[in-house]
Order: sequence, then structure tokens, then C-alpha cells
Amino acid sequence: MKNYLTLMICLISAFVFCQKKSQPTELKIKGDYTHPATKTVLPELWSGFQRQAVFSYNAAGTNVGISYIQQSSKKNKTVLTLYIYPKKYIDNQMLRDEFYSYDYALNQNSNTNVEIKPSFGMLSDDSLKVSYIYSVFKNALGQPDFFKGVKYVDKNSLLSIYECGGWTFKIRASSDDMNPEQLKELKDKAENYFGVLQIASVKPLPITKVPDIVLSASVKRDSMMVHAVSEAAKAKIVYLSQNLDKKEVLTGFHDTKIDSELYSLEKMLEYYQAHEKDWQLHPDTKKYFDEMLKIAHNGRLKDHIYEMYHGLVDYPAGENRTADYIQFKIDKDISQDTNEIFYKIFYNLE
Repeated sequence: MKNYLTLMICLISAFVFCQKKSQPTELKIKGDYTHPATKTVLPELWSGFQRQAVFSYNAAGTNVGISYIQQSSKKNKTVLTLYIYPKKYIDNQMLRDEFYSYDYALNQNSNTNVEIKPSFGMLSDDSLKVSYIYSVFKNALGQPDFFKGVKYVDKNSLLSIYECGGWTFKIRASSDDMNPEQLKELKDKAENYFGVLQIASVKPLPITKVPDIVLSASVKRDSMMVHAVSEAAKAKIVYLSQNLDKKEVLTGFHDTKIDSELYSLEKMLEYYQAHEKDWQLHPDTKKYFDEMLKIAHNGRLKDHIYEMYHGLVDYPAGENRTADYIQFKIDKDISQDTNEIFYKIFYNLE
């Protein structure tokens, strides 16, 4: 079990590198395009869509984006973009982080607030289960305009991200005339035709190995934090190994289920209470555990998890409980410091 901060930096750098390079290269492809590593076939014409371009984001040509367009009229069109890219490592936060990063970037580039509510899904066959997060939402896309410079046009849009072992498959779509239900049908059709489960079978995770652990820098302020947070991480590994079947763990950590986080938090707090007198505590550590125990003793740990992960956890009651939980934190003098994420569990894939 490793907990070096330098490893966290390396992991982040590796993820950024494998995602993209500064200048993507357009591949000059005629006829069907076959992704070299996963053998996914992306035809010129598919279900009424015309392929527009194939872009490579790395030298090996394994990190690609493929755009399609369906022009229903002069003013109305649907743009569909598919992404397939490898991962040098995978951790239990990656699926959630990618969705949140897209949400953040979208709002940074929109003229109004865009609310992207996550939904959770799973694809399965006899060998594998692939977990994914998706959302259908409304947003305004900026388009060049002669008079205004930029004109914002309302669209219905879709994002869907799939955890496929050593690969990620992603669907993005925006449409002038498709309604949300039609976009969801488009998602279902694309994930089936382009073989999400087949992509996941190319590089399954090394599940015979125990995942490694990396701790955040703030954990190192004292021995209690190191031991208690390590206990939480190890508890999560145990929970996932015992409560997910082999078909699930081969493709990802699937850490969108709230019960695994609840279990790990409970184990962390149990450890703290059993060993509180064993070490001298940094004031921030004492404050953190005092506040977390208030949350736990009032039966609000699930609400805490929902807020900590910005709603990117499968807890249907969370949205309706958010306002009440915020008031609870005010009344009990609980700070935002309780929302810090202290660890990740991960596999190196190379």
C-alpha cells in the first residue's frame, strides 16, 4: 500500500497526458475507420449520421475523437462525438472526476448556469459489467455570428462516460431538434453498436492484485490522520472485493454506489474512537473528527457523502435532502473542511 504524494502528482500527469496533446491531428480516413487498439469500427455513415472527422490526441493514435453529424434541415442538426482513449491507471474517483470536470468546463463557457444531473447505468453480458454516468440536459452553445460576434443557441445535449477497464468510452451529443428521450435512445443505440462491452474486454483490470492507495498531503499532518484514513481506504477495498462480482471489478471500481463510501467512513470513525488517546492530535485533525462524529451521530453520513461528491453518487434521496443538510451543518457548526477527499485507491495499468 503506497501513500506517497509524489505518486499522486505522477498519476495526475499521466492522466492529463493520455487524455490529450496540445494539437490534435486530424486523420485522413476514407471508408470505415477501425480504432487500432480496440478494433472498434466507426463507419462513414451510421444510422443517418455522416462522419465528419477523426482526430488523434496522441502519437500512438489510440486516443481518438470521432465526430458525426445528422442534418435534418438547414437550421437543425445533431452533432454526435465519440471518444475512445486508454488509461495508464484507474482509480475509484476517475469516472466521477471526468463527469465533474465536464460539468465545470461547460459552465465556465456558458452564458447561463447549466445544471447537469447525473444518472447511473450499467451494461452487462456473460463476462463483464460496465458502469457509466450520463446526463441529458439543456444548454446554450456559442456560435459565430456576424452581428453579435457570438450567438448562443439553445440545444438539448447528452454526456455519457463509460468505465471500460483500461479504456474509457465517451459519448457527447447536442441537437437542435432531438428531445431528451430521443437523445437517450441515441445513447443506447451508440453504446450497443460501437461495442462498449467489447472495448472493456480488451484490457480488463488486474484484479488478482490488491489496489494501491495514495493519500492526500493534508493527511500527513499527524499519525492519526494517516492511520485512520488508511483504515478507510483499506475498508473500501475490502467492501468492493466482497460486494461486487468479478464481472464488475474487471472493468472498474464502480465507486458510485454510496454503500462502499458509507462503510469506509464508518470504519474510519471507529478507528479514530478506538485510538483517540494513542497519539497527539493536530488541531485540524481533532476538529475534523469532532465534526464528522456530529454528522455520524445525527444519521447524516449519506447526506455528507452526497454533498462531498457534488451529487455524483447513486443516492436518489440526496437531492431532496440537500437544503436540510446545509441547514443542519449551519446549526451544528460543521465546516466545509469535512468535504475534503483524502485518498484514492488505484491500479497502475502499465
